[in-house]
Amino acid sequence: MKVEKRLVASTSALALLLASQGAAALDAVEVGEWKIDFSGNINGFASDVKCESPAGGATIGGGLACGSLSGGDYDANNIRTGLLPSWLGFHAEKTEGDNKYGVMIGFQPGIDSGNQGGITGSPLDGGLGLNSENLRQVYLEWSGNWGGMKIGRDIGLFGSDAILSDMTLLGVGTVSDITRGGGNTSLGRIGVGYVYADWKGQIQYSSPKFGGFQFNVALVDPWGLVDLSGESLNAGTFNQEGSTYGLEAKGAFSFGDPKDLNGKIWVSVISQQIKSAGGFGSEDALGYDVGAKVGVAGFEGVVYYYQGEGIGSTGFLFDAVDQAGNARDSDGFYVQATYKLPSIGTKIGASFGESNLDRGPADLPSSPLFSKNESIVLGVYHPLTSFLNLVAEYTQTKSTAHNGADAKETAIALGAILFY
Repeated sequence: MKVEKRLVASTSALALLLASQGAAALDAVEVGEWKIDFSGNINGFASDVKCESPAGGATIGGGLACGSLSGGDYDANNIRTGLLPSWLGFHAEKTEGDNKYGVMIGFQPGIDSGNQGGITGSPLDGGLGLNSENLRQVYLEWSGNWGGMKIGRDIGLFGSDAILSDMTLLGVGTVSDITRGGGNTSLGRIGVGYVYADWKGQIQYSSPKFGGFQFNVALVDPWGLVDLSGESLNAGTFNQEGSTYGLEAKGAFSFGDPKDLNGKIWVSVISQQIKSAGGFGSEDALGYDVGAKVGVAGFEGVVYYYQGEGIGSTGFLFDAVDQAGNARDSDGFYVQATYKLPSIGTKIGASFGESNLDRGPADLPSSPLFSKNESIVLGVYHPLTSFLNLVAEYTQTKSTAHNGADAKETAIALGAILFY
C-alpha cells in the first residue's frame, strides 16, 4: 500500500478490509499541499430467510433469530445490503516536517428501503420509500514518530478486531427481526459471537509500533442503556446521567509475512460507569476480550472470546441491567476457519459462535429474556476479479430464552461485493 494511504489503513475499518482483500483505494490526487483519495464498496444480496418462532406464540426478548419477536412463523425475501454497508470514503492528508495530518468522512447508504425507510419493519417495500444512510466516520487525525491522535467519530476499539476478522463482513450472516426490512446492514455475527464495536465519538491515541506491537487508548462519548428485549431498563427508565465518559483500550501484536505464517493476537477492554440520577444504584460496565488470527498456506483460523459485567449483549449496554437496575453478566465467542483454493482464489469458510446473557438478580427463571444467541455460517467467496467478489452464504441462527423457548432462522444469501 502506498505511503499516502498508510494513515487511513491504520484507522479506517474499510481500508483494513480493502487491504485484506488485496484491493486498493484510488490513487491519491494532489490538490495544493493536500493528497486526496476515495475508497469504498458497493454490495448487494438476494436473501431468502425462513423464520420459525417459539411454540405457542411465545416471544424471546433480545433473540436474534428471526421469529423471536413476531409470535408467529414467517418467510422474508430482500434485495439488501449485507453486513458491510456500501461505502464512499473521502480522505485528505498533508505532511509537514515529521508529522502527517488528515481528515476522513465516510458515507454509507443502504439499498433496500423497507416500508418504514429504516432498518426495521416489514420486508415489503412501499412506493416512494427512502433507503437508509449513515455518516459513520467523521474525524481529524495527526501522527508522527510519537504515535497518532484521532478526534471525531470512528469504530470503537473493543470488539473491533472481532468484526474485522468476521468472514460475513463480505456477506450477510444473521438477518434477525431487527433487519428483516432490509435497511443499512444485516447483523453478520453481531450479537452471535461478539458485541458490536459501533461508531463512537472519541479522542484516541495510537502508540508507535514497537516491532509488531501497538496499543491504542480512547476516551469515548457516554453511552446509554438500551432495552432491546423489553425485559430491561433503558437510559430513560434508569434515569441515567450522561456525565461519565467511556474508556476503551487495545493492545495487538502482529507477526509474520503475508506469504508465510502470519497472524495477529489482541486483547481489549471497555469500561464505563452507569450512573442513575435517582431510584436505582449506579453500576459499572466492564468487559474484556481476547482473540487471535493465524494464516498459513491459504488457511486462516480465528478464535475469539469476550466477557463482561454490565456491558450487555449485541450492542454495548443493550440489555445490560435488569428491571431493578442490577448489572447482568455476559460472555461469548466465535471460531472460524477459511481456506483459499490455489490458482482460482475462491475462499470457503465455516464459523460458529454464540453470545450468552445471564439473568440479573431481579430476573425470574421463567423470564422470556434470551439466554443464548448462536449461529453457524457456511460461506463461499469467489474473486471474479481483484476487486469483485461473488458470495454465497448459508446461515442458521438459534435463539433460546431463559424459560426454554427457542426460535430458529435459516438464511441463504447470494450476491456480490465490489471494492474500489
